[in-house]
Amino acid sequence: MISLRTRNRSILAAAAALVLPAALLAAPERLHAGQWEFTTSHVEGEPDSVKTCVTAEEAASINGGAKTGRAYAERNAGGGCRVNDYSVNGDVVTYSVTCGKSTVRATVTYRGDTSEGDTVIQREGQPDIVMHVKARRLGECPPGEANKP
Repeated sequence: MISLRTRNRSILAAAAALVLPAALLAAPERLHAGQWEFTTSHVEGEPDSVKTCVTAEEAASINGGAKTGRAYAERNAGGGCRVNDYSVNGDVVTYSVTCGKSTVRATVTYRGDTSEGDTVIQREGQPDIVMHVKARRLGECPPGEANKP
């Protein structure tokens, strides 16, 4: 007869064997929530920087798969806009959104506390605007900023 202690150890070992590989295979977060500074450089002018709070919900949309990211983008695209495509390949997220007669295409590589990518804005009858965007996490969001829409 197997003792209760031996049976419990066997159950614990089996559970660890199932959970541990999943934990080891889990991908690191592409983007951490918090206060971020985005610096945009483009041909038409000086670099421009803006600070913004990336909420936990926004970070989760980037850290999830293509389906999660696309669903979030579609919910937040605004009236008259549609998400044309949204893909995730490792740390690289690529998407395209059309709003009226303008289309934004972006490819961004995320590294947890930094990101870098290129964005092209195509407007009917206008030259394309090409921007390179670098971002870095500065720390936690200021009080009250994390809950703003």
